[in-house]
Amino acid sequence: FAYENNKHVYFEVKKFKDYGQLSNKKLDELVAGSRIEVSDNKKNPEDFVLWKPSETDEPSWDSPWGKGRPGWHLECSAMSKKYLGNEFDVHGGGVDLLFPHHENEIAQSRCANDSKAFANYWLHNAFITMSNEKMAKSQGNILKIKDFRNNKSGQVLRMALMSAHYRQPLDWNDKLLEECENTISKWYNVYLNIKTKLKISDEILKPLLDDLNTPGYIANLHKLYEKAVKGSDEDKILFISACNFIGLLNETKEDWLKFKKNKVSISENEILIKINQRNEARVNKNYEEADKIRDELLDKGVLIEDKDGKTVWKFK
Repeated sequence: FAYENNKHVYFEVKKFKDYGQLSNKKLDELVAGSRIEVSDNKKNPEDFVLWKPSETDEPSWDSPWGKGRPGWHLECSAMSKKYLGNEFDVHGGGVDLLFPHHENEIAQSRCANDSKAFANYWLHNAFITMSNEKMAKSQGNILKIKDFRNNKSGQVLRMALMSAHYRQPLDWNDKLLEECENTISKWYNVYLNIKTKLKISDEILKPLLDDLNTPGYIANLHKLYEKAVKGSDEDKILFISACNFIGLLNETKEDWLKFKKNKVSISENEILIKINQRNEARVNKNYEEADKIRDELLDKGVLIEDKDGKTVWKFK
């Protein structure tokens, strides 16, 4: 399945008859319009590198073809084989990795291991966006979980992420977080400290069994809440058990209220002072200090962005 040319080793895609099954497309359809690495070393444009020579300043290992390093597709297959074996159950990743990365992983792993499968289930998640733009370092709109730790409960982040199906895009915005926080606060009105959870019926779990349909499950939680408000302690316990199943209402009501009360606050004047300090650090090319100030503001719930030569801010 592979060939060597000019110290490069390539996988010859056409020799693997199942190539494209994951994407449910033929090879010609996959290649058309895709970014394919062009190289005179290849027999065919769609072939991908398994091993390549390293430049003098790059990591390298000895091989039959000289000093070199693996292609990035091969790195993933090697790691999964080491820790999970030739075949494993669930493989995840962004929808942008479906082709060529995951198709290439399957091809090289199945051929190298002579196996009929690589992963049994594939979960490809859509993107999280901000203002309908994909989160990316190049866009400067990356948010990290640690940025929220002092002003947003983990429950709020969890519910926000589950509010859209994993295969659908999710636009991350203040309104979404506010709605999730308000919902959880409302749900705590029926909270009970329970020692024993009730078994959740298949009917309630049905959405999760259908390709992890988390919005459908949350809709079921709303129904259980309405029943719990008017119902018995058993109805409340069932509702709380169903919430716990996806990591919601997993802390006491007292802890939830304490977190909301103790959120870190900062005045507008303090924010502007911090921004001026950051701008001064950037002028002096002290980027480490500038990043530190930005992180301090994030910890206090303030998101800053540089737009058109100006720094703007808002509460997350």
